[in-house]
Amino acid sequence: MFRLLAVCLIVFATAASGATLFEGARLIVDARLPSVENGALLVDNGKIIGVGKTGVLKAPGATRVDVTGKTIMPALIDAHVHLGYQKDLIYSADNFTRDNLLDQLNRYAYAGVAAVLSLGTDLGDLPFQLRAEQASGHLGGALIRTAGRGLAAPDGGPNAPELKPSAYGVSTEEEARRAVREQTAKKVDFIKIWVDDRNGTVKKLSPALYRAIIDEAHRQRTRVIAHVYYLDDARDLVNAGIDGFAHLVRDRDMDDEIVALIKRRDVVMIPNLALAENGTYAEAPAWLDDPLLRETTPASILKRVRGSYAQRPAATVQRAREIYARMQRNLAKLNAAGVTIAFGADSGAVRDHFHAYTDHRELQLMVEAGMRPAQALAAATATSANFLRLTDRGTLAKGKSADFIVLDGNPLAAIANTKKIAKVYLGGKELDRERMRASWK
Repeated sequence: MFRLLAVCLIVFATAASGATLFEGARLIVDARLPSVENGALLVDNGKIIGVGKTGVLKAPGATRVDVTGKTIMPALIDAHVHLGYQKDLIYSADNFTRDNLLDQLNRYAYAGVAAVLSLGTDLGDLPFQLRAEQASGHLGGALIRTAGRGLAAPDGGPNAPELKPSAYGVSTEEEARRAVREQTAKKVDFIKIWVDDRNGTVKKLSPALYRAIIDEAHRQRTRVIAHVYYLDDARDLVNAGIDGFAHLVRDRDMDDEIVALIKRRDVVMIPNLALAENGTYAEAPAWLDDPLLRETTPASILKRVRGSYAQRPAATVQRAREIYARMQRNLAKLNAAGVTIAFGADSGAVRDHFHAYTDHRELQLMVEAGMRPAQALAAATATSANFLRLTDRGTLAKGKSADFIVLDGNPLAAIANTKKIAKVYLGGKELDRERMRASWK
């Protein structure tokens, strides 16, 4: 197949100007398929125009880049973030500004993330403006996709007090359907709902209301993602036609019936392990010293986080460990059953839940929960790209955007190697990561 492809590419590449041929790397073309050893990747005008073997794929006149010993993989796609609220030590809606959103999108790009879905806590029209600017080619950074303002029972939305006003509080079917229409008129990428009583402290969105929301969204040709906690709610939401879950069930181990139902209805699961896992520590974890974390996160935040672990009550840590172990079991069961698993780190959902770096932490936790490295990478690339309908991203296929990471290690052998980033290319252009680091300092 590669030999036939290469023959076709000789003519194409000869006619193209400014083409670049990357040779010698291991290519993770599609994490669901075997990698290509000693591979070659041909890029021109921001697009991938050829994939093959070094020495077989030829491109006369192309600039050649030797990446022998490296691994090239598609850039990551994060389907669950909350942009805009944290800036240095301050966590506030006042930080939801153009400059802050662009800064966070650039940090994601630096960490090899091509696109993010800001899931239900966006304010005003700014995210839609940024999305339009990126679509027109006037703005870089990780692509922004948005669910606009999510819906919940009054005061029953996001857990962080600073985020709560961002959600519609709906009490009637009329209010719920009107809120959906307001958001779909702005062409949101998803509708987000919260179905959780926060351990009995708030009112939960009722089945009648979330059924109306799902129905109205589907009438408007828009999919719905639910924040969920309880098994019984998850079961009813699947029956109501939910398209995806932004969290795992956490109150009980999932039974065979619900797992089979999720698979049969092709409901997409986004595990979101990292925030829960962070609660399991009674002392500062070793990964706080990770170089990629230090590069992408202000030192002031890291200092505050490091000091926070000693303040945690033992009972709180123990409860967090029990819940997290249940999440690991549930993810392992879903994965073994062949449920569609996408990727998201829930970064920014609370103060000091790191943007950018946590994506790589999330990948590692997915593997620790029982997924193979290739499965975790597939979730974070091809599957999430498909879920977000980013048809030109997620794999290194001919015609797709040249969004890829050059790594100094093989993540198929050890998933932590996704953090060993040598270079990042978005739209075929190498990011000046050194300049970005310097600006953040």
